Amino acid sequence: MRSTPLVLLALAAFGLAACQTHKLTLEEAQAQCTQKGGLLVVIYTQKISLAGTEPEVASPGDCLSPKNFDPAAAPKPAAPAAPKADAPAAPPAN
Repeated sequence: MRSTPLVLLALAAFGLAACQTHKLTLEEAQAQCTQKGGLLVVIYTQKISLAGTEPEVASPGDCLSPKNFDPAAAPKPAAPAAPKADAPAAPPAN
């Protein structure tokens, strides 16, 4: 029974390794977004230090599709909450 903790530790390590997500490349994200009929936002970053600047790095952002701009698909504001039954009523106006 001494190997039980070791087995559990190994299973946990493999489980955590399987949880790592695959980060899409710029080309993969562009292809997926185009298939959905959208436009991929590309984010450019560049490190700047006292030694100088490094090259720009392009990374994928959000996929914008026409449905993002459809006013009919916009969420409607929530209706105001009804007053609680056990809340005191407002005093009558004089």
